[in-house]
Amino acid sequence: MVVYLAGFGRSGSTLVERMLGAAPGWTNVGELVDLARAVARADELCGCGARFSRCPVWTSVGELAFGGWSDEVLDRLVGLHRAAARQRHLPRMLARGVPSDQLTNLRTAYDRIYCAVAEVTGAYVVVDASKGPALGQALAGSPDLDVRVLNVVRDPRAVAWSWNREVTRPHATGGEARMWRIAAPRAAAQWSALQLEVQAIAGIGGPRAARIRYEDFVADPVRTLVSATTDLGVPLSADDLPAVHGGALRLGPSHGLSGNPSRFRSGEIPLRRDDSWTREMPLGSRRVVTALTLPLLAAYGYPATQRRPRPTTPRPAERDRTRGPR
Repeated sequence: MVVYLAGFGRSGSTLVERMLGAAPGWTNVGELVDLARAVARADELCGCGARFSRCPVWTSVGELAFGGWSDEVLDRLVGLHRAAARQRHLPRMLARGVPSDQLTNLRTAYDRIYCAVAEVTGAYVVVDASKGPALGQALAGSPDLDVRVLNVVRDPRAVAWSWNREVTRPHATGGEARMWRIAAPRAAAQWSALQLEVQAIAGIGGPRAARIRYEDFVADPVRTLVSATTDLGVPLSADDLPAVHGGALRLGPSHGLSGNPSRFRSGEIPLRRDDSWTREMPLGSRRVVTALTLPLLAAYGYPATQRRPRPTTPRPAERDRTRGPR
């Protein structure tokens, strides 16, 4: 089974993914979509601290799935994603036409990777934080995969402010590298587009889905994830999840790939909302982001003004529609 985290970057999905991956029988793989197009080619660091080519888990996964991560395998994965699972392909997938050969081959390739991860780690649930709704829908439509979608959403003004900052990529191995930056209007437009795509997927009777707000997760991560996994039909108890003490979460290393710097931190990790946008984001940018995201702000319980949103009880994005087991 796969729990696929969907949404826009800088929404807190990395911590959600790592906390879920620490549960018994669960494992997290990070942003699997980046494996072929970035991580393996640049031999970036795995969340465990080893280079991708030297990580025993990912080496074993590659051998089981494809006989190794050869350039041919990586090129094929990148080509299949471009041909079948980009945003432009989502309308065709939602229309549920006959899948193209590329889409069928993409599903087969990911099925091999997920099965290899499960075999190597001994997990029965794989958490993939690739986030793109189109890829999530592409995989959820596979008859061989049981995919559940967890939409992680955060106040778009906080997201836009985060994208404006300079953030280092500690997993880069070719000298210091920085993550790209996105201007506030573009971040707001992409946030809205991706959220509407997630809603469209749930609205057509797609994979079983739930939604959590990052703000609720930070306030009470255990309660939030217990509720979300129950909604997804793969319930975890509070005892299954890492404990939170003094506003900090204790996490060990994982084998997640790519993502933001929090993937590569272990031990006590502070949980914080980071509302610096309310103090530091220029008023003009705040107004633009608010205007571009206004309908969804209300739908997700965020006020149009800059007050802190009140905590809410996590609830499913849409009433669940369950696929059969693999």
